[in-house]
Amino acid sequence: MMYEKRRMHPAAIVVGFFKQLRELLFPIILFVFFGSTGEGWFGVVYIGVMVLWFAGLLVTGILSWYRFYYWIEEGELRMEYGVFVRKRRFIPQERIQTLDTSEGIIQRIFSLVKVQVETAGGGAEAEASLTAVTKEEANRLKEALLYKKHQAVVQDEAWDLDEMEMIDEEPVEQMPKPTFTVSWKALFIVGTTSGGIGVVLSAVVAFASQFDQFVPYEAIIDRFGMVLQTSVFLIASIVFIVLFLSWLISIVMTMFKYGNFTVVKNKDELLISRGIIEKRQLTISLERIQAIRITQNILRQPFGFATVYVESAGSSGGKEADFSTILFPLVKMSEVEARLKEFVPSYQLSKNIHPLPKRSLIRYIIRLGVPALLLSAPIAYFFQPYGYFALLSVGVAAILGYSQFKTAGWSFGEGVEQLQLSYRHLSKNIVMVRKKRIQSFELRESFFQGKRKLYTVKAAIKTGLGGKNFQVMDVENEDGDRIYEWYSYQKKQGNVV
Repeated sequence: MMYEKRRMHPAAIVVGFFKQLRELLFPIILFVFFGSTGEGWFGVVYIGVMVLWFAGLLVTGILSWYRFYYWIEEGELRMEYGVFVRKRRFIPQERIQTLDTSEGIIQRIFSLVKVQVETAGGGAEAEASLTAVTKEEANRLKEALLYKKHQAVVQDEAWDLDEMEMIDEEPVEQMPKPTFTVSWKALFIVGTTSGGIGVVLSAVVAFASQFDQFVPYEAIIDRFGMVLQTSVFLIASIVFIVLFLSWLISIVMTMFKYGNFTVVKNKDELLISRGIIEKRQLTISLERIQAIRITQNILRQPFGFATVYVESAGSSGGKEADFSTILFPLVKMSEVEARLKEFVPSYQLSKNIHPLPKRSLIRYIIRLGVPALLLSAPIAYFFQPYGYFALLSVGVAAILGYSQFKTAGWSFGEGVEQLQLSYRHLSKNIVMVRKKRIQSFELRESFFQGKRKLYTVKAAIKTGLGGKNFQVMDVENEDGDRIYEWYSYQKKQGNVV
């Protein structure tokens, strides 16, 4: 199989230009704000440098586009690129896992897509990227690199061609594909409970701090200092307005990012699409799924809502929190079991959770309570009387420790080759890992755990960034041994080190 060499759409020049601008944004800002603004020859030189800089970026983008070719030959995706130094890259078909597509603003203007080639064992970045190709070309690439081999295998296992011509094929009724969509109401709930307000607020503060040389903050504070000292209501109002605006911005960002969220199961693949301004389309093979993670943060758990993530290997496109891919942004906890059975039937949510022994409770409370006490005690001593409020953090830490203890547990189903671990940091997490996907299993025992006959259970999986670990602390020794024996291919001999 061989394709002629192809170039991307000329819109790739514009995409590359803005990509270079984004990468050089910080030095450009420094040059604009701190460069020479004098008159005469200095001003001319300053303007000339700026014009040459942007012209150089544009020329580089044109040459990069003109010198970039891609084609398929002998079962490989081949690329040739480089302005001054020519490079070639060959990606064998058997290594390619998926071809994910996305549509940014520029791509949508020209009715194009960006294609990212994901390979087995890929890292944080895609193995290759075609920034501007037509949708028809993207479909042809998928057909040639992903589906043609599977079709050939099916044909080899079927009848001979002569026999197939003699068979009158009856029309087969197409079954509806399982589909999951997120309503705008659900997206609003996702935005209001996402905790993104902290990220937005930090960004606003960091952005404002960059202009302290231009905005006279100290003069403003001195001028209005008396008013601020005498008006607690004014201060509270300003804080409320900033928090409210940050909250609204986080909601809008969530709506834009996850708008039109759809999951479709197509045979052994999950097709995920989402986004309003930038439309992303991801393809995840069921065979690449390493684990399923269900998360409930402290805002969603009281209402029974959860977010379901897919931990997959060899994918970098569309990674969300903790480099995971969101499968269901918002779903009722009571519906998770049915949704998993519909879309990823090899993973089953178990309700028969083995809890931790009661003697583990004191360790969870001490683990959080002691650091909180050590931090709050000096504050309470040196900033009396209001410093005593810092001691409330000890109570909060104790409550969180108790909640972590009640959440922690483990399970593996009878006849189901799956390990399920439950744990909490601030959010409650339930992780389901198939036995064959566990890269390593570890039982750890500290000196104090040994005194109380407890283990820390730790399971590791392979992801695109190398690996990810899940653990439950202070499990009963006997329970840890049971999990180890279940995981081992032979009965455990002796003690675990």
